[in-house]
Amino acid sequence: MLLDAAQGARERESAFDLVQAALRRETRLICLQSPQLPTTTEIGVFLTMLGMIASPAWAADVTEQGPDETFMPYVRALYGYDSNLFRLQNDQEARAVLRTSNTAESYLTLGAGMDANLKMSRQTIQAHVELNQTRFNTYGQLDNDGHDAYLKWAWKIGSRATGDVGVADTLKQASYTNVKQPVKNQIRTRRGTLNGAIQLAYPWQVQFGMESVRTSNDAAAQLLQDATVDALKGGLQYRSDKGSTVAWVSRRSEGRYPNRQLIGVMAVDNDYQQWDNGVAAVWKLSEKTSMTGKLNFTQRGYTDVPQRDFSGLTGLLSLGWNATEKTTLNASTYRDIDAIESSAIENTTASYALNQGVAVGADWKPTAKLTFSTRLSHDHIAYAGDPGFVLSTQAVREDRLTMAQAGLQYNVRSNTQIGLILRRGVRHSNEALESYRYNSAMINVSSHF
Repeated sequence: MLLDAAQGARERESAFDLVQAALRRETRLICLQSPQLPTTTEIGVFLTMLGMIASPAWAADVTEQGPDETFMPYVRALYGYDSNLFRLQNDQEARAVLRTSNTAESYLTLGAGMDANLKMSRQTIQAHVELNQTRFNTYGQLDNDGHDAYLKWAWKIGSRATGDVGVADTLKQASYTNVKQPVKNQIRTRRGTLNGAIQLAYPWQVQFGMESVRTSNDAAAQLLQDATVDALKGGLQYRSDKGSTVAWVSRRSEGRYPNRQLIGVMAVDNDYQQWDNGVAAVWKLSEKTSMTGKLNFTQRGYTDVPQRDFSGLTGLLSLGWNATEKTTLNASTYRDIDAIESSAIENTTASYALNQGVAVGADWKPTAKLTFSTRLSHDHIAYAGDPGFVLSTQAVREDRLTMAQAGLQYNVRSNTQIGLILRRGVRHSNEALESYRYNSAMINVSSHF
């Protein structure tokens, strides 16, 4: 039976009201920095409402749905192989840990989810949810189920105020890099963000934001890494007529670790406070070339062990060049005490590591369906924030990590893609049994409906 047009409009309007009420509730939670962030079930309820709104059956007139209003379910499968999954240095260590010199492992990940984008007047709601499971070939005790979900509301008030508010919930298996044994440890990360900007007299803009990130581990040996990091930021941005921007940004972070770290006979409190003050800029050098950078003076202080305090310059500088219509080149250099997207660092300790590195990459798209990509990075990692080094005469651990990666993606059909990633990593360390080599391959197939 066909829905009455007026009835369908009333139902759609009612669903809009439910979503807006839910978002107002999450905004209040984030503003109060409540420790209770929404669960995946709650996010799933929001996504269900979004799905009903985006579905043509709920629309009084399907033709009213704009190109930015989408509801896209998908499925994916990934097969992975790693020659040294637990990052062991040699056969002797492998036999001691695994009782075999064979360090290779393969696994299969299956996932299903959906993406939604809903535009209501000048407001936009974006949502994503995925449920996945990973099964290992040899080490079945590592089999795990995970999820990834977020809900984001991009808001606009009048002609001067814009911003977004969002919540996210992720559950995934932790890295084995520093654990170095087949131990199942799933990390749950819950995140709440609020960002905004108010346009002053052109070309000036005031920016502000807040973020709360909570991580928890389910393995008893990794509970020291459980942490809550709350941050506030504010800044003033200038925009040129050509689109380049430069902003002064100040950010204050506070990290809290509920479980103390035992070093010898001393229980160390890893709580810290951090200030990042500096500039962030985007330069439009030409139609084909752009440069992004940030430079901060970072200060981090610890109460229990002030010898771990950090004070110095941190930042990122990246350059992108569209060499041809089919080829893009990029390069970056960075220095930071936190893991960043452009680095290859895998820091799984409750302390910071000073990471300095460079990376170069290229993308080539010879046809509309085929894309090749490469990346090469080198990182120098100093674990200067580890209290174990500070409270003893032991030399600070330093690693040098080099990673090379090549990949391709082929669009079999408009809604189906196949991807392949090949990677090789080599780490040299001044600490015994911390060096390793590995080769890995991942084949990914995804299809949306």
